[in-house]
Amino acid sequence: MQIPKALELNKESEQSLRKHKFIDHADAIQLGIEALKRVKELRVSGKPDRYSILPGEDPETAPTRSLHHIKAVLESPLGKEPKSHPLLGDSSDA
Repeated sequence: MQIPKALELNKESEQSLRKHKFIDHADAIQLGIEALKRVKELRVSGKPDRYSILPGEDPETAPTRSLHHIKAVLESPLGKEPKSHPLLGDSSDA
């Protein structure tokens, strides 16, 4: 499932729960909606630790770290980053 679809379904559930006076349950769903919105916003911001796939999220459409991002981290002047990555291959091959 993709985040936009999950947001849509959760909003429908939240409204139904409120209609039937399950206020605490509706509030819990609303909290989840806000959390999903935050995840979506943080992924767009490009923060490196914001790319993990959520449980139940469709891995085919979930964002992943780009090869460009991985290379930028590996080539950082700080020298503390790992020297290889599964997507780049082993640096000892160079």
